[in-house]
Amino acid sequence: MAWTYNIPEGTATEGPKITAIALALNAFSLILVCLRMYVRIFIVKGFGNDDWMIIISWVGAFVASVCAVVETRYGLGLMRREDMPFENIYGMLLVQYVGAPFYIIGVWGFKMSLLLCYLRFFPWVYRRATIMIAVLCTLGHVAFACVSLFLCTPIDKQWDPKITWGHCGNPITYYASMSWITIFFDLMIIGLPFPILLKSKIPPRRKAGLLALFALGIFVTATQIIRIHMINTLDDYIHFARAIVWSIIETNVGIVTTTLPTLVPLFNYFSEKAHTSKKPESGYAMHTWRDGMYELRSHGDHEIHISGISEGDSTEVILDVEGIMKRVDVVITRQNMHDSDTIQSGGTIEEGKPGAI
Repeated sequence: MAWTYNIPEGTATEGPKITAIALALNAFSLILVCLRMYVRIFIVKGFGNDDWMIIISWVGAFVASVCAVVETRYGLGLMRREDMPFENIYGMLLVQYVGAPFYIIGVWGFKMSLLLCYLRFFPWVYRRATIMIAVLCTLGHVAFACVSLFLCTPIDKQWDPKITWGHCGNPITYYASMSWITIFFDLMIIGLPFPILLKSKIPPRRKAGLLALFALGIFVTATQIIRIHMINTLDDYIHFARAIVWSIIETNVGIVTTTLPTLVPLFNYFSEKAHTSKKPESGYAMHTWRDGMYELRSHGDHEIHISGISEGDSTEVILDVEGIMKRVDVVITRQNMHDSDTIQSGGTIEEGKPGAI
């Protein structure tokens, strides 16, 4: 049985290849999104709006990918233009029409997720810039969706080749313009955290790692540039299929690059577990991150609790930079057999009665 409907067996098509790429990329991005949910819910304990946005982005990317796979059954990926059955054009273009808004949702979603993540630790000056970019980005993608849905008059002229009246806008101009504008948004979003990171007082090695993580967005820009090249050569079904493939790559790469920085607590957690297991006789018996608190226990009768990230606060990175402050409460409890002293963060000393804590 041929992959594409209404064509002879053995007709050359890239349909199976497109399907494999779509399934592999969506599966990989789903794994990372699930790991992100694990980090936010069980390690950091601070599931936020940026996490909801990455879920929305993945759903949009997945539905758009499913539509692309269905399109291959109607002729997307055929190697020769003359192999395309006329009766398949209606179905292929209709599915493409349905999938276009979900592609836009996928692209918009990972941008908004990153911007909402910035709002967790940006100072007010940068927060205003972040909010302005988020509003412009949202308005731009709403405009893209509207143009995509109403590119033709009547609307069904976009997928029905039997309609010879009416008119349509130039789809190549539309998609190319959309891609260049999204590249502009991407560059602004990528550049936002760099001034803060460069001014921060965190160790140089960690700073370089954070800069590299945020710079991963360049890969999304690279995929968009390749996609623009494919769009500008839409003269047959080969290039049309490859433009769709690069759209799938773009959305999933965006989700991956947006998710990777949020997995740092997971890597740190397992790194600390491995470090602790290798050095059981060190000065501390435990150094784990659990329930939002670093807990250090010595082998004696004293306990030191350093309260860091509280439940509901999912800030992964605390930047020691002017204008960014994070309060950390330190409570030192000294417990003896007959008395105890408690030193609180404000420097107040309370003496308890014998036997009381």
